Amino acid sequence: MPYGKEAKEELVRLVQGRTLKIPIYETDWYGRLVGDVYCNGVFVQEHMLKKGLTWHYSAYDQRPELAEVSSMTH
Repeated sequence: MPYGKEAKEELVRLVQGRTLKIPIYETDWYGRLVGDVYCNGVFVQEHMLKKGLTWHYSAYDQRPELAEVSSMTH
Protein backbone atom coordinates (compact mmCIF):
# COMPACT_ATOMS: atom_id res chain seq x y z
CA MET A 1 0.00 0.00 0.00
CA PRO A 2 1.20 3.52 -0.66
CA TYR A 3 2.27 5.15 2.61
CA GLY A 4 1.77 1.88 4.53
CA LYS A 5 5.05 2.26 6.43
CA GLU A 6 4.33 5.91 7.24
CA ALA A 7 0.77 5.07 8.34
CA LYS A 8 2.01 2.35 10.68
CA GLU A 9 4.68 4.62 12.14
CA GLU A 10 2.16 7.42 12.77
CA LEU A 11 -0.35 5.07 14.37
CA VAL A 12 2.32 3.56 16.64
CA ARG A 13 3.50 7.06 17.60
CA LEU A 14 -0.04 8.09 18.41
CA VAL A 15 -1.27 5.09 20.44
CA GLN A 16 1.59 2.86 21.59
CA GLY A 17 1.68 2.44 25.35
CA ARG A 18 -1.44 4.56 25.83
CA THR A 19 -4.94 3.72 26.99
CA LEU A 20 -7.50 3.70 24.21
CA LYS A 21 -11.22 4.36 24.41
CA ILE A 22 -13.20 2.42 21.80
CA PRO A 23 -16.95 3.02 21.88
CA ILE A 24 -18.63 0.21 19.92
CA TYR A 25 -21.43 1.32 17.60
CA GLU A 26 -22.11 -1.72 15.42
CA THR A 27 -21.54 -5.41 14.76
CA ASP A 28 -20.60 -6.18 11.15
CA TRP A 29 -21.77 -8.96 8.86
CA TYR A 30 -19.12 -11.33 10.28
CA GLY A 31 -20.00 -10.63 13.93
CA ARG A 32 -17.01 -8.34 14.50
CA LEU A 33 -17.43 -5.32 16.75
CA VAL A 34 -17.04 -1.96 15.01
CA GLY A 35 -16.11 1.16 16.96
CA ASP A 36 -14.29 4.44 16.99
CA VAL A 37 -10.81 4.73 18.47
CA TYR A 38 -9.86 7.61 20.77
CA CYS A 39 -6.48 8.18 22.36
CA ASN A 40 -5.98 11.07 24.79
CA GLY A 41 -9.01 12.83 23.31
CA VAL A 42 -7.84 12.39 19.70
CA PHE A 43 -10.25 10.69 17.28
CA VAL A 44 -7.71 8.34 15.70
CA GLN A 45 -9.58 7.64 12.44
CA GLU A 46 -10.01 11.36 11.75
CA HIS A 47 -6.38 12.08 12.67
CA MET A 48 -5.11 9.46 10.22
CA LEU A 49 -7.47 10.71 7.48
CA LYS A 50 -6.32 14.31 7.96
CA LYS A 51 -2.70 13.20 7.62
CA GLY A 52 -3.57 11.46 4.34
CA LEU A 53 -2.40 8.11 5.70
CA THR A 54 -5.72 6.27 5.42
CA TRP A 55 -8.83 6.54 3.32
CA HIS A 56 -12.52 6.40 4.06
CA TYR A 57 -14.57 3.46 2.77
CA SER A 58 -18.04 4.93 2.38
CA ALA A 59 -19.44 1.45 1.63
CA TYR A 60 -18.74 0.52 5.25
CA ASP A 61 -18.97 3.87 7.03
CA GLN A 62 -21.55 6.34 5.78
CA ARG A 63 -20.67 9.19 8.14
CA PRO A 64 -20.48 12.33 5.99
CA GLU A 65 -18.01 14.05 8.31
CA LEU A 66 -15.38 11.35 7.70
CA ALA A 67 -16.08 11.34 3.97
CA GLU A 68 -15.58 15.12 3.95
CA VAL A 69 -12.25 14.88 5.81
CA SER A 70 -11.12 12.18 3.39
CA SER A 71 -12.08 14.21 0.31
CA MET A 72 -10.04 17.17 1.60
CA THR A 73 -6.84 15.11 1.71
CA HIS A 74 -7.15 13.02 -1.48
